[in-house]
Amino acid sequence: MRNDKNIALLNADPKKSIPRLALPVMVTMIITSLYNVVDGIWIAGLGEPSISGIGLITPLWMVITAVSNGLAHGATSAVSRHGAEDKAMAEKTAEHALVIVVLGAIVLTAVLLAILYPFLYIYNIGEDTSEAATEYALPLFCGLIGFTLSCGCAGLLRAEGDTKRPMYAISFGLILNACLDPVFIYTLDLESAGAAWSTVVTSMLSAFIMLYWIFVKKDTFYQPKLSNIFRPKWDKTIAKDILSTGIPASLELLMMSFASFLFYSFIHKLGDDYGVSIYASGYRLYLLNLMPVTALSLASIAIVGTFYGKHDFKGLRRVHSYTCLYATTIGLAVTLLMIFFSDYIAQLFALTSDDERLIDGVSQFISITALCIPFLGIGLPSTFMYLGMGKGKLSLLWTTINELICAGGATFLLGFVFHMGIIGIWWGFVLGRGVASICNFIFARLLIKSSSNKIETN
Repeated sequence: MRNDKNIALLNADPKKSIPRLALPVMVTMIITSLYNVVDGIWIAGLGEPSISGIGLITPLWMVITAVSNGLAHGATSAVSRHGAEDKAMAEKTAEHALVIVVLGAIVLTAVLLAILYPFLYIYNIGEDTSEAATEYALPLFCGLIGFTLSCGCAGLLRAEGDTKRPMYAISFGLILNACLDPVFIYTLDLESAGAAWSTVVTSMLSAFIMLYWIFVKKDTFYQPKLSNIFRPKWDKTIAKDILSTGIPASLELLMMSFASFLFYSFIHKLGDDYGVSIYASGYRLYLLNLMPVTALSLASIAIVGTFYGKHDFKGLRRVHSYTCLYATTIGLAVTLLMIFFSDYIAQLFALTSDDERLIDGVSQFISITALCIPFLGIGLPSTFMYLGMGKGKLSLLWTTINELICAGGATFLLGFVFHMGIIGIWWGFVLGRGVASICNFIFARLLIKSSSNKIETN
């Protein structure tokens, strides 16, 4: 059966299992990126007040994304670790995870609705923009449970080595969203609210598809019971285990958003709107280049959890080694591609193809910042390894060290102290993230060794 094959894949040689699990994750990420482009095209036709209003809600949407994905990572880690030795315990953990996801969505909805008007008031925006933002935010916040459930169910499926079906369900929802956007926005004349309703409907549909597989079709390896979810026998230890990874993982994403805001402020002081335009254009490509490394790291969570759960530290070391090897190899290939073809690629990603100064700036940004991707090939797998081991605080710590302390410190040092300007910011990314990634990798190896020694001693 397929579910048995998925579990067998988690326990197989990491050399083969990691790329097989990572490919569907990467496809989902690519489709998500393409959807963002299409979604932006449809929203662009709404006019300036609507565009601005929707844009103002973006920071709050990032909070939704951070919490939803963070809880999903917590579910993947906890279920895979318990499932390594106790199937019944893994199923009980899955039930708790879904309850936590639902409760998290309810609390998040209440908080976002409570802060919406004070949040918009801070911007001191016009009435039309405020109205458009409110029309977009209200249905989005009230229906965010669909998005959190979709992420949570995907996390449970990935916990048993099934990365393909989350890819099918989420990608179907994203593609349908892109098709429904013009219907809700223009045909039904819902404008800003239409963009939100399209997101709510399609994310709920993706969640229902995965819930059908888990509770109706019941062709998953772990078989959580719906009756236990409605009448949960609450186990504080299991809940704490999920949240000990889920909450730090959520805070990681929020912290990265704060770091991005910090970088924007540095860049604006040194390069004004020109520097910001370069960063806004080039950073999209940087994230695209980082996608294979991120996919490999994300896919490793369940594999790490499986080997860690059965105390196979030799296998855990191999998981970490092969994830880093694949990620670094792909990172080197991407870096060479960016360096040799930066001029041509910059013309595709620059906002205006006839602005030679901007194109040259984006080309320079691409060729410099691509140098840090191979380093992240050993850094990101280490950070995600901590999530798989259920050590969410360590993951948050190293993300903070990477983004704020090392990258933030290096960009400030080179840009301001050594007076290198925005070029110093670009080189600061490479220096800071490179140093942090090397240190992170060394710490991860030492952690595996110390964890192994601790088990042997006991």
